[in-house]
Amino acid sequence: MMLRVRMLIWTPLNAAELQKAMHSGNVGPAALVPVQSGTVLLPPPGTKLSEAAYMTNRVRKIAGGAALAVWNDSAALLYLFTTTLGRATMWGSREAVLALSAEAKQSGPAGRLFDRSTAGLVNLREKEKWQHDAIDKLTALWPPASRKGPLERIRDFHNAHQAIPDFFRAAGLPEVAQVAELTEEGRADGVLQSLEPPRTQMWPLAAFLPLMVLTALATLLFSIPAVVYYLISAVLVALLATALVVLRRQLVRKKAINTVLPVIPVTQGAAPTD
Repeated sequence: MMLRVRMLIWTPLNAAELQKAMHSGNVGPAALVPVQSGTVLLPPPGTKLSEAAYMTNRVRKIAGGAALAVWNDSAALLYLFTTTLGRATMWGSREAVLALSAEAKQSGPAGRLFDRSTAGLVNLREKEKWQHDAIDKLTALWPPASRKGPLERIRDFHNAHQAIPDFFRAAGLPEVAQVAELTEEGRADGVLQSLEPPRTQMWPLAAFLPLMVLTALATLLFSIPAVVYYLISAVLVALLATALVVLRRQLVRKKAINTVLPVIPVTQGAAPTD
């Protein structure tokens, strides 16, 4: 099945170092594609935009910078991370950008309403300062990058067709552009569909409230001193935090490195295959 929303993360760190650091740092799962300019990461299907952004920021801390691209047939988003907050570049009509954002976030009605209320942010892409700030982040992330070509592509924000490959190619990163094109063709889907989204199981949170209620009822029924209730509550909070940490570590760190962070074979340093 072809994926409607595509995502990739590019960072200038080589795949061998990045894979090792991601595994020890519990970052992922994702497929890694080595390119001459570093590494392209492909998040699993079903990854939310917030999860991909979190992964990108963790990669930024490891490698010193990273870029997250999200796109479909009608719109594209590019976030350049040189600090904790990424600078967004957007292509496509306003409606298409909002639709892509909602789909990538997997937003419910409340989330879509919030996106509508902040839709004016899309207009920032027309501001010259916003455009030049994005180029500054690009050159900080990849110093050899050209400024003219990427700036022209950023200014052509109504044209979403091939926006992500065009931008990377204009920036002097043709291999990253080629990976984006081949990924869109579904060349890596076989590997990606074997990976789980970077999402921690949340059953401890679901169990927390009922346990607190039962503890409160037991305190009332058996006339247990309030101090005991507070101690039990503190223990439950500690157990909840521990359970979440353990479950989070099971995403990557506790699994075989090539299972959760597979390196996809490449042809001439660029083409992912399944």
